Amino acid sequence: MKKIYFVTTNNYKFKKISLALDIQDIVLVLLSEETPEIQAANNQKVAAFSAEWAASKFNIPVIKEDVGLYIDALKGFPGPYLNQIEKWIETDGFIKLMNDKENRSAYWEYAISYCEPGQSPVTFYTHQKGKIVKEARGKNGWYADKIFISEGQNRTIAELRDEGKYIRNENHYIKLKQYLQNLE
Repeated sequence: MKKIYFVTTNNYKFKKISLALDIQDIVLVLLSEETPEIQAANNQKVAAFSAEWAASKFNIPVIKEDVGLYIDALKGFPGPYLNQIEKWIETDGFIKLMNDKENRSAYWEYAISYCEPGQSPVTFYTHQKGKIVKEARGKNGWYADKIFISEGQNRTIAELRDEGKYIRNENHYIKLKQYLQNLE
């Protein structure tokens, strides 16, 4: 049985990936550690760097996920800096930044990297397109979840979480699962 360590301090992320990567002969183990996050243009580069760093530091195979929100009217801001920006401006800050903006298009980028010690990381990603609403809606989730509606939906991620109906785009998990199943 091969052990692969998922590096995160976010139990929700670990729960989601554990369900998605149910692979025979592979055990996913939580490695509750912070990793350095580089300044980069996208979440793919952040996830790859962090995975390679963790695989090297702990000398184990690891998976690292990174998520960002890219708002078209703000030239992609906050992008891979979402985690820090959310803490500073919260939901109301996003609403204020979008005042008077006609283009409300945005997308989430979900990036996930797998890395073994001494090797280069393999990264997969997916985008979940949608738009930013004019006022916060819903209670559950992070700050940005209250302002984002996915394509084909009429409720924010937070509203869907409130109802237990939120389904995240998990194509990056599917790609990683296929890759891991083909190892060895």
